Amino acid sequence: MIIGLGNPILADDGVGIFAVEKVAGQVAHPLVDFHCCSLAGFELLDMLVGYQRAVIVDSVKTGKYPVGQVMELETASLMTTVRLASVHDINLATALELGRMLGLEVPSQIVIYVVEVADNTTFREGCCPAVAAAVPVLEKEVLKLLTEWHGDLNA
Repeated sequence: MIIGLGNPILADDGVGIFAVEKVAGQVAHPLVDFHCCSLAGFELLDMLVGYQRAVIVDSVKTGKYPVGQVMELETASLMTTVRLASVHDINLATALELGRMLGLEVPSQIVIYVVEVADNTTFREGCCPAVAAAVPVLEKEVLKLLTEWHGDLNA
């Protein structure tokens, strides 16, 4: 499962969706599914159930890295808490742990690509130039990973 997260009408926040849409247009493999959404927590867990591997592409705004920098995260780095983020939603780490505790088949391997963004709150379609330049980088990284996992992507 390849998931692009974000909101395409919130400036740079749509970068995950834009990148995954580009990759989806190049891959026709029976074991690779694509989904783009603005969901998290429980809804994200529902999408991941039944898959052995997953790639998640999203934006991040830390202020610690140059805008447009692409980074790969390990799911272990997300394990800051296994408690609910709120009574209404849960973070990715908690969703995965909950899935495991419930005996659900959740991916054993998850690769997360994020892009440092400048603006993820302004209602505007499209990313700033630095973030838009990260889309081909993400596209290349995801295609490379999928090729490692599955070989011919148009099988």
